[in-house]
Amino acid sequence: HNRPHLPVFFAPYATPHSQHHRPPSRTNIHRDSSMASFNEMALAAQQSSHGPFLGPVDIIESRDAIVFKVDTPGLTKNDVKVRISEGTLMISGERAQEKLTEGSSFHRMERSFGKFNRSFKLPDTVDILKVAANCDHGVLIISVPKKVPDAVVGKDVTIVSGEEEGDGSLNGDFENVPISVFPTPALGKLIVVDSDMSILDAVKLLSKHHILAAPVRDVTKPADASWSEKYLGFLDMVGIVLHMLETLHPDGKEPEDFDKEIETVDAFRQTKVADAVRYPRFSQFIPVEHEKGNLLDAMLLCGQHGIRRVPVVKTPGGDLTNIITQSALVQTLAANLDRFQKVGKKTLIELGLGSPSAVFTVTTEDPLKKAFHLIKEKDVSAIPVVDAVTGAIRGNISARDVRLIVNSNKIYKLLNMPIRVYLDVVAGDSQENSAITCLPTDTMETVVNRMVQSRIHRIYVVDAENKPLRVVALRNVLRKFVKEPAGYFGHFFDH
Repeated sequence: HNRPHLPVFFAPYATPHSQHHRPPSRTNIHRDSSMASFNEMALAAQQSSHGPFLGPVDIIESRDAIVFKVDTPGLTKNDVKVRISEGTLMISGERAQEKLTEGSSFHRMERSFGKFNRSFKLPDTVDILKVAANCDHGVLIISVPKKVPDAVVGKDVTIVSGEEEGDGSLNGDFENVPISVFPTPALGKLIVVDSDMSILDAVKLLSKHHILAAPVRDVTKPADASWSEKYLGFLDMVGIVLHMLETLHPDGKEPEDFDKEIETVDAFRQTKVADAVRYPRFSQFIPVEHEKGNLLDAMLLCGQHGIRRVPVVKTPGGDLTNIITQSALVQTLAANLDRFQKVGKKTLIELGLGSPSAVFTVTTEDPLKKAFHLIKEKDVSAIPVVDAVTGAIRGNISARDVRLIVNSNKIYKLLNMPIRVYLDVVAGDSQENSAITCLPTDTMETVVNRMVQSRIHRIYVVDAENKPLRVVALRNVLRKFVKEPAGYFGHFFDH
């Protein structure tokens, strides 16, 4: 549709500075003495319900918070209410009985339904003004920080989901910015990988230009082919990690002898890009039009649909004119945060990104290959490294590390090396292996600026002891600024 020609708000990129994140600190892994007094305060719950529906509850206390984890299978945040009043945490809600369609009947009915409630007496050291609740993947997590002001009577707790989008009120600001506002690389500066290159040569090309991915051009197609025929997808480091593990560790097994090891490594390195890029994990080539595309298109593709890089093409003809990277998007946000204070000034807790969630980690004593296997299994771009004793975060292993691995003559030795040794000896002081952290009470503005300064788009939310609580990726950030209108991309992502 036609968009009005309104003034563009786009400001120049912020200049990256050195990153100053909190240094790791040692952690006492034993429960602190306050847990005993907490238990003595009759943490026994009083529960009443129409059937044993609400799941079991875990209660975890750290130095700075008490966390309740409640199994809530099949419930959303709209089915559960959390309230704190007069020193008591109350969880209530209802699961409605399933209605059968006409002509249907139950053969067996074991799932319970109805209303439920549970209550827990809290110690007088908690701060109910900062309580956060998150209901995601069938688990309700309530984080109750300590140190409460005296004169507070009660507070309703808003339950959020970490996967929620923004409310869409900012969509218009982004839609009015044409995609052409992004600086276009000089002629010949767009890096493209030819489909007949080897994996080794492709990695060297990416490393030379300090990039993590590039579109793959099908050399068998004529120069005037359409973009859908001309480009096979994106060759990226995460995809290379997965292809490497499939080739070097088929069925999880390593070669039985040195000659076989050399043969396997050489076969992986000499794999043609055209063959590798057909592996499902490599990124698709999903472009926006140079003439009609806008910033909202790119924000939704990256935030809602997980596209890491958005190519820009001219139509007709399909000539590639630009690639909108995650760095370009986050720098755009940072340069214009004063326009988006509605989101930028909110804390991660207020945005549903501060509560504990699943974090997959490796320890300093694990072999490097374990990190890469987790990247593959969990479909993530990086894994935090924690101290084997304290659990405090110590570093980061990401797809970027593939550049060192693939270029090495001792791939298997590196993959079996303890991560502690790899970080100290091989990676050295690389900024890319630093774990960028923030606190649940930090604002979105802080997170965006930290991503720009570090040039790393995956931040770990940590507690007071520097233990990781959850991950905030750029995708999570973008989703808080925009909301995808129904049918915006037609049926393109339906399959």
